[in-house]
Amino acid sequence: MRNGFLAVATIVAACAVSAWSQEPKSSKIDAPPVPGESEELPAVQPTAPEVQYESPADQPYSPSEDVGGPWLTGGPSNYGSGNRVWARAEFLLWSIKQGNIPPLASAGALGSGTTTLYGGDQDYDARLGGRFTLGAWLDSNQKTGIEGSYFFLSGQDADFNASSTGSAGSTILARPFVNANNGLPDQQLVAFPDIAGGTLGISSSSQLQGAELNLLCNVCCCKSSCCQDCCSIPYGHRVDLIGGFRYFQLNENLGITENITFLPGSPAPGDMITVVDRFETRNDFYGGQVGARGEWWRGRWFVNATGKVALGNMHQEVRVNGATTFTSPGVAPVTQPGGLLALPTNIGNRSRDVFAAVPEIGLNVGRQVTSNVRIFTGYSLLYFSNVVRPGDQIDTVINPTQLPTANGPGNLVGDARPAPLFRDTDFWAQGVNFGVEVSW
Repeated sequence: MRNGFLAVATIVAACAVSAWSQEPKSSKIDAPPVPGESEELPAVQPTAPEVQYESPADQPYSPSEDVGGPWLTGGPSNYGSGNRVWARAEFLLWSIKQGNIPPLASAGALGSGTTTLYGGDQDYDARLGGRFTLGAWLDSNQKTGIEGSYFFLSGQDADFNASSTGSAGSTILARPFVNANNGLPDQQLVAFPDIAGGTLGISSSSQLQGAELNLLCNVCCCKSSCCQDCCSIPYGHRVDLIGGFRYFQLNENLGITENITFLPGSPAPGDMITVVDRFETRNDFYGGQVGARGEWWRGRWFVNATGKVALGNMHQEVRVNGATTFTSPGVAPVTQPGGLLALPTNIGNRSRDVFAAVPEIGLNVGRQVTSNVRIFTGYSLLYFSNVVRPGDQIDTVINPTQLPTANGPGNLVGDARPAPLFRDTDFWAQGVNFGVEVSW
């Protein structure tokens, strides 16, 4: 993370050099003409022919027009106006990377063919969100500014439910695993004909949010000593450097719940068993970031592009918990620690800190609507080099000797499985945005 903050310090230094490099205005006072001396008459300048435009929207901007908005959020309207503060609100329609989930539900008995009901790549539907930005130039020349923003994606839930009555000819419902004692596929029955009926539910959710605070430093712009040959209004461009602090948080969880009811004629008629496994992950990123932003405009239309990379610390947490509740007619329920995939050998809270990089790119196209308002649409992509996700923390190798019973936790004999895992992977979030900006 130190490298990220050193890069931010470089941006601050660049801003200072840029500000001091501007040429001061001359203080020389011209002497008044001496009486009697001849004075030259001013030359008559030819008048340019008047250009006819089909519509007002086709007319070029004049530097004296007050067309609103700072460049950072208002394009060319920055020039010739006194607007120094801007606010932006965006509607996000994004998607995130699929989650990797091992097989958690199956139909059919071992040896006679089984079908995986739930497992593999987990697709999340497109999700809604918002991004809000507030910024201001700190000087009248718009060389140095500050900008902060916050964004969020709404929590997305994915649910799976399966059930079987346990009547004759009904579907065999089970939870697959690998037996640690012999290395062979095995299963825990949820529903079996004439023995038990049951339900199996799997739920997952994901939430992403972040914030940033940046210093802005102009390095190239129209009508600036740093780039005098850039261009002129109404056609122009500008480039700013970005440096600051960035924070992200990604929270995800995966829960599995099974309910078993033993049927009449079974060894334990009327008994019920509820098994719960829960895997939760949290990622908190703190780091410094650097980047650049450029904008090109033609009349009232504009295009801007942003590229940033944040370097810092990713604090990762994995929480695993499980429990089994036994209920018999006329007897108070008994709850024991441990489910099926969450057992004493992997239950607990674990955390660690790793280095991570979070680059981001964005592209927008829009139009100045009024002197203080403009609208735009665009695309954004966020990438995370290291995160932990719930599905990657599930060990499907189980030692059945530690499965709980109504009398207490099981006694482990053999390998301590499932094992606590701390697998990480990359992650991305991307999508389109629609926004409006106001400046004053």
